[in-house]
Amino acid sequence: MTDNFLEPQSLGVPCPRCQRDLQLKKGRYGLFVGCSGYPDCDYMTAADFDPGTDAPCPVCQSGKLVQKTSRFGNSFYACDHYPTCKYSVNLPPVAQTCPTCEFPLLLKKKTAAGERLICANDSCNYKSSLK
Repeated sequence: MTDNFLEPQSLGVPCPRCQRDLQLKKGRYGLFVGCSGYPDCDYMTAADFDPGTDAPCPVCQSGKLVQKTSRFGNSFYACDHYPTCKYSVNLPPVAQTCPTCEFPLLLKKKTAAGERLICANDSCNYKSSLK
């Protein structure tokens, strides 16, 4: 490993808070992604972070669902307007409308028989055919 690897490397992705570039940095506990505007903007996340999905939040209608990791290491998807909107789901979201109840979000569920889409609305029992 060379010494220039320790220098922050620009990722060409804007920071979700301040729109400056995000950088890949090396810290005491390994690699992480942080804003180039530090200390004015203290945004940071894990190096293997998925910046988000194309699925809008069905509750607040203004946020997007982004992948997060719980304190136990499990992945989930939550609205990026978190303290205002607390919507979250455990399965990967797909930006499609449910044909049964018209809910604006479906979830991708993997089963032993194959992969199918299910409705994110708890009161709807829609399941697509196996793929």
